[in-house]
Amino acid sequence: MPLDELLPCEASSPVLQAVVYMRDRLAGPVTVAELAGVARFSPYHFLRMFKRDTGYTPHRYLTLLRLAEVKRLLERGVTVTQAAQRCGFYSTAHLSSVFLRETGVRPSRWPASDQCAADG
Repeated sequence: MPLDELLPCEASSPVLQAVVYMRDRLAGPVTVAELAGVARFSPYHFLRMFKRDTGYTPHRYLTLLRLAEVKRLLERGVTVTQAAQRCGFYSTAHLSSVFLRETGVRPSRWPASDQCAADG
């Protein structure tokens, strides 16, 4: 999923500020408390507003942002290990597990090519 498809509709929203914060910190941990502070909401209100505006929980959204960046990096020739480190996955195995669950292929096989069709 392209990163632009993940943006909330209202460009000046506090939720968008939290999304920008997430994008700037893909490599490290991000807490709901931090995001709520950026949006200037209580954590509970932030969770409700974030889900309403994006359709996702903050954790799920961050995972999707990270995966989108991993795909972009892999398409540019970055190794799976480097992509995992740059995008906040605590190991290559963790990235591989999440990537496989979300895309149906291992990151080492991304970008998915006609090889997948030939394998079936």
